[in-house]
Amino acid sequence: MTKFTRVRDFPLLESALFVLMSYSTFLIAEASELTGVVAVLFCGICQAHYTYNNLSDDTRVRTKQMFELLNFLAENFIFSYIGVSMFTFPKHHFDPLFILTGFTCAAIGRAANIYPLSFLLNLGRKPKIPANFQHMLFFAGLRGAMSFALAIRNTMSEARQAMLTTTSLIVIITVIIQGGATMNLLQWFQIPVGIDEETEALSHQGHNGNTTPRGDWNEISEPDLTRLNEKAFLARIWGSFDTRYMKPLLTHSRPTLLETLPVCCNPIARLLTTTEQMTQEGQNKPNRDSDSDLCIEENDFTNSDLRASSHRPIHSISGHQV
Repeated sequence: MTKFTRVRDFPLLESALFVLMSYSTFLIAEASELTGVVAVLFCGICQAHYTYNNLSDDTRVRTKQMFELLNFLAENFIFSYIGVSMFTFPKHHFDPLFILTGFTCAAIGRAANIYPLSFLLNLGRKPKIPANFQHMLFFAGLRGAMSFALAIRNTMSEARQAMLTTTSLIVIITVIIQGGATMNLLQWFQIPVGIDEETEALSHQGHNGNTTPRGDWNEISEPDLTRLNEKAFLARIWGSFDTRYMKPLLTHSRPTLLETLPVCCNPIARLLTTTEQMTQEGQNKPNRDSDSDLCIEENDFTNSDLRASSHRPIHSISGHQV
């Protein structure tokens, strides 16, 4: 919908549809007796990776700020509710042995996930996950409002009441102790903090055409190649598949499916490729069926760059500089 329609011309409607269709994911899962929370999780992953790139600038700003506000309110509400429930819930059942066992099993379970999986990943990963990162991953876990929400759904029996009490204590203690000590531990482990947030961009060109397109999508710049080689093997496979097929299918990203799919699939590729994808804000794009080899240098066309590049060839067509 966000790719093949002009809904972006109506930012308010676009924002409303974005929110309503996100919520419909939860409703469909619940109506199907599946887990709505997991459905919303994967919906958010796909929207952040694909749908966000198709939105208009106004809708991007509006939806991002709105969801940040909702996230802030919901997070504060659930943790406040956990704290209040410890004093207001009338049927708490404290079982010291069960509480201690819960803490111990949670820590063992997290350690059994972090360290063996990190070891297996490091066998084929460059750079490796260092030990201090693994320790921080272990320390950063064990707290979660989701477990509390599940535990409080049914408190009819003493066993379920003990489960709620133990879960609430684990969440509260880990939030206060582990959450409060996070910055100190990051400094102790010498893990850099305050890194600027990275934003995902469309391959080779953003939606608004802020970057000059590349003629050959197989040409990868040195920083891009370095980041690609730093990924794990499976991540590199998925990244390549995502760049060649998924993003061109679901967004206005280059290369288009006309460039990545086999020639026999050209009719389908043309159907799934938009005019904006081909023109990229009016820039001339290479045609896979063309005999000419058109390459465009990547420059930021500011005034200073134009002056600096006045004596430098910008286009190369069939080997001849212009």
